[in-house]
Order: sequence, then C-alpha cells, then structure tokens
Amino acid sequence: MKTFRLWLNRLLRGRAATRLLERLGIQPRQYWLLADLFGELAERREMLGNLGTNKSALKMNAMILGAMTGFMAVLLILSNSVHAVSLWLYFAAFGGLTGVLMLGMLFSETGNSLVNPAEGMTLVHQPINGATYTAAKLTHLTRIVLFLSPALNAIPALGGLLLGAPWYYPLLHLAATFVLSMVIALMCCAVFGWLIRFVPARRLKTAGQVAEIFPWSMFMVVQNGQNLFRHVHFERWLPSSAAAGWGWGSAIVLGSAAAVAMGLRNLSGDYLVRVSAIMHGPSGAKSKVRRSWTSDLVARLFGGPSSRAGFEFLSRMVRRDWQLRRQLLPMLPSVGVLVAVSWRHLAASPFEREFTGAHVLPHFFGMFLFILCPMIVYGSDFKGAWVFLLAPAGAFRGFTRGLYAFLWVRLIVIPHLAILAVTICVWGPVRAVVYTAYSLAVASVYAGLVIRLIEGVPFSRQPQPTRQNYLLPIMFIGSVVIAIAVAVQYFLLFRSMAAVVAVTPALAIAAWLVTRHSLRTVETNIVYDLNLIANDGRVMFSEVEK
Repeated sequence: MKTFRLWLNRLLRGRAATRLLERLGIQPRQYWLLADLFGELAERREMLGNLGTNKSALKMNAMILGAMTGFMAVLLILSNSVHAVSLWLYFAAFGGLTGVLMLGMLFSETGNSLVNPAEGMTLVHQPINGATYTAAKLTHLTRIVLFLSPALNAIPALGGLLLGAPWYYPLLHLAATFVLSMVIALMCCAVFGWLIRFVPARRLKTAGQVAEIFPWSMFMVVQNGQNLFRHVHFERWLPSSAAAGWGWGSAIVLGSAAAVAMGLRNLSGDYLVRVSAIMHGPSGAKSKVRRSWTSDLVARLFGGPSSRAGFEFLSRMVRRDWQLRRQLLPMLPSVGVLVAVSWRHLAASPFEREFTGAHVLPHFFGMFLFILCPMIVYGSDFKGAWVFLLAPAGAFRGFTRGLYAFLWVRLIVIPHLAILAVTICVWGPVRAVVYTAYSLAVASVYAGLVIRLIEGVPFSRQPQPTRQNYLLPIMFIGSVVIAIAVAVQYFLLFRSMAAVVAVTPALAIAAWLVTRHSLRTVETNIVYDLNLIANDGRVMFSEVEK
C-alpha cells in the first residue's frame, strides 16, 4: 500500500500533471505546498471542519453508507423473486441515491471551504493567485468522491450480477456513479464560483448558507411534487418529435457545461483579496446593546446576572456561529414539510379517533433538541474559550441555568404559545389548553433529558465530523422510543381527556426533577471542560512529534 502511495504521488507531481495544472492557470509548486500545508494542519487536528480533511470521519461515513446501500441492495435482490426488478431501475435507484447524497455533502463542503476561509486570513499577504488557492482548498472534495462513491456502490454493483447482469456490469456501475459524483463536485464548485463573481464579499457567507439549503429544498419538492404539481401538465411543454427532443436535450447539456466551465473560471479571480471582507462580513456603526425583557425575566427566575449571561451568550452565538448554522440550515426544508403536514391535519383534534400530526408534535421538540444540544458545544470560534477561564467557578451554576432558559423559553414555550393561539380557534379553548399543557410538559421532559448532552462550554470545541457518526445509532434508538410513545398516546392516553389532564401534572413534576439533576451534570461538565482547557493545550491543538 505504501509503495502504491509513493507511485501515485510521483505520478500526480510529475511532468504531465504539472503541465496540466499550468494550462488551468494553477501554479504547481504553490498548489502542492498549499495542499501539503492543509494536510499537515489536518494531521495536527487544527483544521477538521471539512469532511475531506478527516480520514477517520471519511472511513466511518464510508462504512455507514456502504452498510446502508448494501442492505438496500439485498432487499431489492430478494424482492426480485416476487416482482421482477429491471436492471435499469436497479441502477437508477442507486445512481439517484448517490446523486442526492453527494450533492448534499459536496455542496456543504464546498461552501464551508470557500465562504468560511479561516486559514485564508494568514495567506492574504502571500502572492498566491485565486486559481491556485481554490484548487488546493477544494482538493479534499476529490478525496470525498474517492472514498464515498465506491462505498455507496460497491455492494450494489456486485449485487447486479444476481439480477442477470453481464460480468462487466460492476465496472460500468462503479464508473458511472464515480463520473456522476465528479460532475456534481464540479457543479458545486461552479455554483459558488458564480456567487463569488456576483455577490458582494461581505454578503457571501449569508448567500452561501442560503445556497446550501437549495439541494435539500429541491429534494423535498421532488419528494412531495405529486401534490404540489398535480394540476401542472408538463407533457404539454415537451417537444413532440424525437429530433426536437434531441435538440433541446443537446442545448441543455451544452448550456449547463458552459455555465459550469464559466463558474469554475470565476474561482480563478482575486479570491484572496476578498478573504478579509468575507470573514468579517458587513460592517457598520456599532449599535447600542440593549437588554431584552426576556433576558431580564430570565435573570429574575433562573439565577441573576450569570443566568442572563448564559441566556444572551447562547442567543447571540446561535445566530452567528458558522458551523452551527451550517448544520441546522439544511434541516429547515424538512421542518417546513413537517409543519405543513401538521397544519394540513390540524382540523381534527388528537382527542378524536383519527391519527393527526398533533400526536407527533410534542415529540418533535424533543428530537430537535436532541440534535441541537450536542452541536452547540462545537463552533468556529473555539479558540476564544479561554475567556471563560476568567469567570469565577460559582458563576457557572447560573450560567448553566441561562443556557437551559434559552432552550426552554425560545424553543419550547414560545412555539407552544403559538400552538395555543391556533388551536383555540380550531378546537375550542378547553381542548386547546389541555393539549398545549400536555405537549409543553412532554417537551420539557425531553429538554431536561437531552440537555445532559451539552458536554462543555458551548462553542468551545473544534468541529469534529466523526461526532455525527456516533449519534446515528442513538438517533435510531430514540426514534423507536418516540414511535412507542406516540403509539401509547394514540391508543391509550388520548382516548380520554381526563387521562391527559391527570398525566400532565405528573409529567411536569418529572420534568422539574429531571431538569434539576441534569443542570448539575451540565455544570460539572462545563467546569471539567474548562479545567482541561486551562491545563492541557492539546484540547485545541495536537503537539507535533519530532
């Protein structure tokens, strides 16, 4: 394996590759210096925000995705004995899955590399052209494709032989999906090239994060397109003759190729000159910081000025931290679809025989908090965690309560007030009040449980892509538990309003007890994490062994 790596390294840095880079406007020496620099930073664990720079995260993702597609391939092969599965449909299923997954991952990785160039601030004074820097910065996308595209399609490609495919089908399957993944990678780079060309540098971060929602939004639109476009007759717009169809198809392909080529060319501009404006964002006069009535109320109810500090800190960082916004924004289309589905079935109350979205809504808050709480420990400004070392140890009890107050007030109480206002108009005051109180109690129990997943000071650790892999089994188990709870609600609890009224106080007491114990655990986690930061510099950076 080591011999193969040495041979591949010589081939990539040989004369033929050097001439190719020069034709593309890339300076080969600077390109390889930057690529080696980014690789060294990744090995020292100083730059792990990108999936392609973390080998362990790539291997874990490859194994998980390979197991998932392998299970799907086994199901399709077994179903072939009942209903014949055509080879073209088999390939289209895994090709489409590869395209959707690679589009989501590569779009996010490209945006994180180009519109959040933290290390670019130290290179702006160097004579590096835009093409060389962006090529080195986006090299990790090729590594993602090389790891994940074969992992997604290795087992399905071999499984095609069991459907009667010829012996060369696995090679064609792997080659086609690899080419598809590379085309998607080039398209992602081209999209951000157009954004860099036309969007002002100080607005580029916002535009990039909005663009990252687009793939998932399109996926949701396609998934629910049967209802959205049932009155639209697309066949009227299609050409009637085969010649016209080939003409239109060729024009679309050539136009797309030209747009991609021009978008990639835009990446060769004065990128490093704009890095400072990209990182600092819009500038303006300093606004006067005003305390809101919410923070004043939190200070009175949750423990004084230190709780207000925790509430305001989390409130402001949630809005501005790049890494958190990067992970949460792709979830917005799914949340929008869930809200739309729940709104559609809102006419019937959960106390009737019909199953509605109201049965699932209390548990949705718990699932969202379960996803959010582990995320807020990691952030882009993790190097500023030393500021918390200046605070006295006794202040973290109120600070922890302030963190919980933000999660409970902003993400549970305020949405439930909106639910109460809507359901009063639809169900009547009695049913609306009973259901909202029950939902608030259930969501509070979830909040008290999942807040224990905050294992340190929020936004004080470097992002780790491998962290998400360990959450997948826990999320699966949590989904099973939620499904059981929803079934108990539907078949037993919501059959009687008196039962709901009796259970709600018990849930409220359980929420208070669980939250009280969890806040002590979170406070201990924060103090312990700060002790590690104070006494061990390897929490942020790994030492270089000589």
